[in-house]
Amino acid sequence: MFGKDIYWYGVQAISLLETGKLHSPDHSPVFHIVAFLFRIFGVSDETLLFFQILTSVWLIFSLFFSRYLIFSVKETPNQRINFIPSILVFVLGFLYPKQSWALGFLILSIGCYFTTRRIPKLSVTFSQRSIPVFSSLVLRFRWVISGILFLIALWFHPMVTLFGFGILVFYIIPEKVYPAVFCFAVILPFLFPQNPNGRFYGDKEIFPLFAAFALAGFGILWDWIFLVFGKSESKFFRMRKALAFFGFLLILPIFHFADIQYRILLSLILVVQVFVIWNRFQFLIWTASTGLWIFTLFTSPSLFRYSYEYMWIPGESMASVPNNGLLVAHHGFCEYYHFQFRKDCLSWEPDTKAISELPEGTEIYRAVYGIRYENLLASKDEKNQPIFSFVQPLGEYQLVLEKDWQRYRLWLEKRNSKLVSIAKSWKNPYRQRPEFIKRKQSYGL
Repeated sequence: MFGKDIYWYGVQAISLLETGKLHSPDHSPVFHIVAFLFRIFGVSDETLLFFQILTSVWLIFSLFFSRYLIFSVKETPNQRINFIPSILVFVLGFLYPKQSWALGFLILSIGCYFTTRRIPKLSVTFSQRSIPVFSSLVLRFRWVISGILFLIALWFHPMVTLFGFGILVFYIIPEKVYPAVFCFAVILPFLFPQNPNGRFYGDKEIFPLFAAFALAGFGILWDWIFLVFGKSESKFFRMRKALAFFGFLLILPIFHFADIQYRILLSLILVVQVFVIWNRFQFLIWTASTGLWIFTLFTSPSLFRYSYEYMWIPGESMASVPNNGLLVAHHGFCEYYHFQFRKDCLSWEPDTKAISELPEGTEIYRAVYGIRYENLLASKDEKNQPIFSFVQPLGEYQLVLEKDWQRYRLWLEKRNSKLVSIAKSWKNPYRQRPEFIKRKQSYGL
């Protein structure tokens, strides 16, 4: 399976089928799509794979139909069908399905807004009366249809509509205002709070293009260049300029890159495909982009997936521990474990809410990743007593009690051990759920 969040969609859909509500509150209907597929094909990895493929097909359809709407029949008839989907339809479809469904509706909204096509005149006979169907239906009501599609995108994923609103702003404002916007964007990271537990915060530790390379390799840098410096037809010049400027702004560390800015960049690269003029040169660009993404996929598959094949045996053993009321593990393992074994798992450090919901007579366990069994077993406190009262070796994972793990982490910090960087990393969650997640669980927002 590819996708670092894909099993979360399965967890949400299973909760819908079994309890009638989502495991974690979310207004997006995308989880209902997964639940519908589970009803038809059964709960399995294969159904989740089919959902990812369906999501990619949805993006391809959205791009193709938008191009069909905006390219004139008389001026550029060949551009309506001369279209090869960017490999990003699969990157987004497999990695970020929820975002992809919203993005598809946003792309259709853009296509309707710029449409130049008319529906041919039709005549329908009913009770010996001729009822005309207006030839300019789509053209006349394009703003209404575009607005409805935009609201559907909002329903699926609010972030995508904020991104779409940003495109609209850059499209409307005069080009001479761009320098002032750029200067404001330079200052903006210093205005955001520096708390990494918040939804929005300035992340100035790494330059965005370096972060993009670390997350996706050369393919995304290649696509970024043609996003910013690419050309289009003169009638789409303003929109193309707006997209290029938006992409140029993303070289600044405006948001936490991996969480928000990276997804915006992927979305921009895909949206610009609506306005691309296909010719031999564009085909060469597409070939190089596809080759670079595929090269990254084969050389660094961990950028696109977790090592799920190594999770079954340790997950099964952890699930079989009688008093295991809650498991704490890293993001990918947690979702896989919850989906496969129907046991509670948390990819954050346990907070008051998690502890209060713990079943009576059970304990909180920790799936330690990246630290060897021998290191855990040999650790002793100031009184020369073993820190861990329970350690179960399970391949790349070690199962311990959470209360022992907390003691061990403090012990590492006091010794200034090199293992602190592993004990306090994504491999071993050390932060509590941020406020925006707690708010979402309480109020659905």
